[in-house]
Amino acid sequence: MIDSPALQLLGIALLAFTRICLIFVQAPITGSDHINTPTLAGFAVATTAVIYPTLHIPPDVPNDLFQFFLALLTQACVGLILGYTSFIVIAAAQFGGELLDIQMGLSSAASFDPASHGAINLIRKLLFYTAMNLYLTLGGHYQLFAAIHRSFEVIPVTYFHISENLAMYLIKVSSDLLVIGTQMAAPALAALFIAQCALGLLARVAPQMNIFMLSYPLNIAIGFTLLRISYPLILRVMGNQFELNLESLIQCIQMMKP
Repeated sequence: MIDSPALQLLGIALLAFTRICLIFVQAPITGSDHINTPTLAGFAVATTAVIYPTLHIPPDVPNDLFQFFLALLTQACVGLILGYTSFIVIAAAQFGGELLDIQMGLSSAASFDPASHGAINLIRKLLFYTAMNLYLTLGGHYQLFAAIHRSFEVIPVTYFHISENLAMYLIKVSSDLLVIGTQMAAPALAALFIAQCALGLLARVAPQMNIFMLSYPLNIAIGFTLLRISYPLILRVMGNQFELNLESLIQCIQMMKP
């Protein structure tokens, strides 16, 4: 039983910590492997300590362990939804880079990345770090903290509302990931497609030429050239999506309002 006022206040702090921690697990910067687990936990504890004095104490604080465990699960769901929504643009940048790596033939040149503890392709890594730096430059971390504060004003720390509209909106946000990533890679992908068509015609006209070996350096040269030319476009798309991302977070928060 959790009848003591002190235990109830501690339980509310733990519920708030759960939501914040799960947001940080998936959010940009904190969700990457560049931040180790103790540092991430420290960020979550510090953010909870700052937000805790402004929390509204709900009248339906769980008074037994089973109800408290269910409340923890609800806060974990809220944190995962908000963290996932905030990471969409970064994930789209990685998806666009992956498309270019595959089309340029750089997938076979994947290098070990100690931050992600595995092999990662070159263009994907480039666009990932570009998106992270742009996220910090545009103040995306400030927007994330504003969204966290707004979530505690709208969604109680004991439960949240889930509806069909929220599920459909998350599906739409997930589909936007593919669209945004394709937009970033579109100029280079179009040029590479035209080059592949030209090489296919050349292989039919001059079958004695080793088109397969010629395609490797040609794809890399065309891909990097178009990537360099379209880089301002990629930055513009990222910047616009980061600005829209705050609206997506606020909309998700409003949909989870009881």
